[in-house]
Amino acid sequence: MTLVTGMDRAIMLRPATVLLCVLYAFPTWVGALAIGEIELRSQLSEELDAKIPLLGAEAEDIDGMTVALGGPEQFRAAGIDRPFHLTQLRFRIVDGGDGTGAILVTTNKPVVEPFLNFLVEIDWPSGRVVREFTLLLDPPIYAAKLNADSRRTELATGRLPRAPPTDRK
Repeated sequence: MTLVTGMDRAIMLRPATVLLCVLYAFPTWVGALAIGEIELRSQLSEELDAKIPLLGAEAEDIDGMTVALGGPEQFRAAGIDRPFHLTQLRFRIVDGGDGTGAILVTTNKPVVEPFLNFLVEIDWPSGRVVREFTLLLDPPIYAAKLNADSRRTELATGRLPRAPPTDRK
């Protein structure tokens, strides 16, 4: 294979070199494990219940995966405080069996901090990632009021009759 440069000089490229260049240019993330956005399923003053979806997870990825709260040095490098209450976070990996899975984030005690900002370190046989997550926990009364208000709005907007058009001259 010959590549001609702008100066009409020929450079010979071996097929193996071309193949190597193509492999380096091809995205290595294709088929890799994807970590989704955290889904909060609890409120302030309740035990934490959150779920982080895992997509594109191979069985061996899930089997060999470990998840933990980021270490003090990782928090420091990210410029994030690591308060003691974050040590209550527990992580458990569940396999969906169909290329999906999840990391369940829980606590054994009610969370009294309305705002949690933390790093999660995820290691699996073919990779490692440290990712930041932020949770804003609403008080149960506030969340119930928001749900009731939105329900009232839905009912009100669904039941309001349309006014007939008027001819103004």
